Amino acid sequence: MLPAKKILKTIENTREEDEIVCRSDEEEFSGYDAHEFSAIRKRESNPDILITTCRFNPSISIEMCKKFKAMQADKTLLHKTSRKSFARLEEELKEQSETPDAISRSDVWIHAYEAKKKKGSNEAVEDPEIVKQVKMYKAEQEPSQKYSLKDDVVAKVIGPDPRGRVRGLGFGAVPSKADYQTNVGNKVTKLENALFTQAQDMLSQSQEIQQLKEMVGTLFARLEKGVNNHGSTSAQQSANEFAQQKQPENQSVRHCSSDVAQSKQKDARQGSENRRQQSKQSKHNQKEGTRNKGNKDDQNRIELLSWFDIGEEVVATAKLESKDPSVKVHHVPLGHECWKVWVLDVFEDIALYRPTNEFGTLSKSQGSTIAWPIKHIKFN
Repeated sequence: MLPAKKILKTIENTREEDEIVCRSDEEEFSGYDAHEFSAIRKRESNPDILITTCRFNPSISIEMCKKFKAMQADKTLLHKTSRKSFARLEEELKEQSETPDAISRSDVWIHAYEAKKKKGSNEAVEDPEIVKQVKMYKAEQEPSQKYSLKDDVVAKVIGPDPRGRVRGLGFGAVPSKADYQTNVGNKVTKLENALFTQAQDMLSQSQEIQQLKEMVGTLFARLEKGVNNHGSTSAQQSANEFAQQKQPENQSVRHCSSDVAQSKQKDARQGSENRRQQSKQSKHNQKEGTRNKGNKDDQNRIELLSWFDIGEEVVATAKLESKDPSVKVHHVPLGHECWKVWVLDVFEDIALYRPTNEFGTLSKSQGSTIAWPIKHIKFN
């Protein structure tokens, strides 16, 4: 027979069940966690171990209470979910909602941090300022539009999430996986909607095809019935009537076609006459322009006199290009004592008034512009 067991339990704190001290007749057990304590309870029937007293260690529980109080004091915004996790809260909101896919991170966050009335109390409560701002931005958003974790209302008010963490999604949520799940969920929803729309279209098309089949069958039945009743005589009469109706129509069509052909011929003759007149006018204008240009060239034609001889010896013919003193001739300004001329014909090869790097005599400058003194230029 086993000795009678005498177990005395003293519970000082019902919320702390993981730190216990178990004491027997031979030894004292301290610092057991929940798993070790459950193992001891299973070995209670073992005669080698007799548990006489089990009680909680108050020093450890007090230390943990201080730790949690310090952590709570550092928080500026407290959630109102008690021991309920964000994942469980999100699941409950989806179960209560008619559109579970529309529940977002911002909905879970607002429900967790908004002010709640106590049970049996009619006292008015007021949300914290941050929760008010989140609700305001949430009301301004379009319900049908999807937002990522980087630009939803929670991120706008509180700021970006800490590195490697996501607010309002519970323990273990990381930005990469959360964004991936959101994008995948949106894509799946779009594909489901497209598939549903396609199925509806196919159903309506099949109904239309069935109606068309019924109409074709009815028409064939009526046609067969009409052929059997009237025979070939009625068909011949119908053909004759149709031909008689078409005959005046064909005559009117022929008259219309002849009128159209005559009008087209008339338009063609008128167009050719107009083109002939335009050609004559353009040739006349071209001749007038050539004559005017020739007169202008004759007015600008000049004779170049020798600039170092006393007499008026013509050494070349040229064309006046410019009298502007600021115009450059071979990168050199013209000045007030020279004009810019284009050399045409050279009668005597003499040195230039202003030699350049390209050429220094008059014959080499033929077909180019040079600077020539004004007092040695003579108009024809």
